[in-house]
Amino acid sequence: MVPVLLNIPAATVFVLGCLCACVPPLQGHRPEHGDPLAAPRSDPQCWDSSSALLLEMRSPRIADTVPGFWDMMLVLRSSENGKHTALFWDLARVFWDLYLDCVLSRSHGLGRRHIPALHSLISD
Repeated sequence: MVPVLLNIPAATVFVLGCLCACVPPLQGHRPEHGDPLAAPRSDPQCWDSSSALLLEMRSPRIADTVPGFWDMMLVLRSSENGKHTALFWDLARVFWDLYLDCVLSRSHGLGRRHIPALHSLISD
């Protein structure tokens, strides 16, 4: 009975490995909801600040202004060059990470901690 129990982790790894090998790779496939050019801008402040932060992070700079950045993103997305498409999706992924961090921090009040007067009004 003991040898069977010791083989369960190995069997689990083997089965999961087989399942992963059977799933076709999603190379080149990007979900439509991941395209920032097609998404609505629910929080314009976070949209602009995330875009500006992404511009500051990139070296060499890819644009001088936020509108210039989005114009460049449009060119990258519509390009037939695979490297341009890959760059577009890499930048889109980083942008969404920054944007979601901003939206979550704003919605959870992380940016509003320095208002003691308001806190005293609520607690009184």
